[in-house]
This record gives sequence, C-alpha cells and structure tokens, in this order.
Amino acid sequence: MEDRDGPFCVFNDFEQSFDRDLHKANIEFLNQHPELIKKIQSDLNDLPVRWRIESISHRLLYVPETRKEYSALFESYCNDVIRDILKLTEFKNPYIKIHTLGDYKPENSETNGTNVFIVHNLAKEYVTTYVFSSDAQKQVSIELTGKVFPGEVGSYSSYVYLNENGSFEFMRDCYTIWQNSAKNPYTALMTPVEETLHIALRRYTEKAIKNEIENSAAKTVKEVEPIVEDWISVEEAIVGGLVHALLPSIIEKHIHHLPESFVRSDIETKSEFKKYRHLRKGIKIVERLGYKKSIEIYKNDPMMFRNLLI
Repeated sequence: MEDRDGPFCVFNDFEQSFDRDLHKANIEFLNQHPELIKKIQSDLNDLPVRWRIESISHRLLYVPETRKEYSALFESYCNDVIRDILKLTEFKNPYIKIHTLGDYKPENSETNGTNVFIVHNLAKEYVTTYVFSSDAQKQVSIELTGKVFPGEVGSYSSYVYLNENGSFEFMRDCYTIWQNSAKNPYTALMTPVEETLHIALRRYTEKAIKNEIENSAAKTVKEVEPIVEDWISVEEAIVGGLVHALLPSIIEKHIHHLPESFVRSDIETKSEFKKYRHLRKGIKIVERLGYKKSIEIYKNDPMMFRNLLI
C-alpha cells in the first residue's frame, strides 16, 4: 500500500539542475492559478510577458520504514530474489549492502560497488525561481516551493559529463533507492530484480551511447541528451522483457497465485511514460529469443537489440 505521509527525512543536499518533472509540476501549478498570472501581467503593465527560469534547486526526501518486522521481511525477500536472478543470468553481485533507512542515511565510504537503500516512500523537494519581464524592462520574480512524488519505486542513475577537452565520460551513483510500497504490490516486488538488471546492463548501454556520440556531431551535453534518452528506453525494454520472463518463477517461491492483473497493470502504467515506449515490444523480443540469447546480444552488440525494437 502506498503511503505518502511523513515524517520526511533528508536524503541529500539541495543541488541545482534542471528537472523536467519539477518544471512540469510548476507549469501545472501556474495553469491552475490564473489569478497569479493575471497579477503578474498587471504588475508588468499588461504588456506582453516573457519568462525564464532563474534557478531550480531540488533534493530527495524519504519516508523511513519504521515497521521492524516488515523491514526484515522485505530485506530477506530482496536478498532471496537478487540471489535467484544473479544465478539465472550469471551476472556478478553488484551490491555492497542492503540498508533499510531509518531517520538518517549511512555514509557510503566504499566506492567499489553499490549500496541499496530501502525506504517507505520518496519525494522531491524543490525551490524554483521564475522571472517574468516585459518590454518596459520591468520584471517580477516568483519563487515556487513544494514536493512531488516521482512515482519511481526503484531508481539507479548514471550521468554524462562533458570534460574540458570535449570528451564525454560517465559517472554512476554509488547507490540505488528502492521503495517497499506502491499502489501495485507487484511493482514493489519486482524492483529488486529490475534494478539489479539495470545495474548489470548499464555498462553495455553506456558503451552504445559512447559509440553513438563518437559517430555523431554532438558536441554539448544538450546535444547528447536525446542519444542518452533513446538508449535508456532501449535498456528499459530489455530489462522489462527479462523481468517479465524471469520474475514469475522467482516470485512464486514467496507469493502463491500472484494475480496476472497486477502484472498487466504494471505494464500499462509504465507504458504511459516515454522511456517505456518500447517495453511491450521488449517483452515480445525476449519471449521470442529467450532470456539468455537476449542478454548475449545486448552484451555483445546493443545496437543489434535496438534494431529489433525499432
């Protein structure tokens, strides 16, 4: 069951970077408050208005899991299904340790591996400043603050950085965050397997991204973003296909007679988001090729798998 109530704890410090989800939430807020827009227009003498983002700062908040018995049960489940998926796929265990977070986050002193942080729920807290101006060189600044719930039950990120010499490199988070709650119980149960496969396959995705960047005219991070977004959707497709193929036999050791409607609902919900646009086809491809052949193709030639999707 999904629970968005606090108390919230701080996961990381505020950082300044553009976030599409937060910007979208702000635009929706402005659209829902026409009286605020009218006041801004009035303050600018009812002249044509231009606007820009002055700054966006955001940080992660989490609701800790306080139920000790449930916490221990979910950790045990995670360890079991991770062991099973690694045995089937023959990937190495990428994890240092699985932590269920209380009201503080342990420091990650090790760099060779990934920590798992389990929380009850996640939110993004943000502070955004918009500047509205007119031809009369008058301007109005507004600051919007709030929280949004990303809706991602699992999260593992890597980033593309542009070096001074013009080359690109990848940096990965040394942690992954998993929620132990969701509207659809299957979504929470699949997260340990799904995120483990993302971590295992990410190096091959990054190799494909690097190859495409080197063979393109992209010179800036902004020009690289569409390439990264495209390949993340490909990774989501193969991971989704592998989860669909492997998880039922793993999960039945823990839950008998999992309703098929839960699985369909998870696919339908994910398919509403752009990055999952190839998910259904990815499921069909893995079903046709088999999970071992699918992994082999992606490891040796990610572009070949992409061509099957597109």
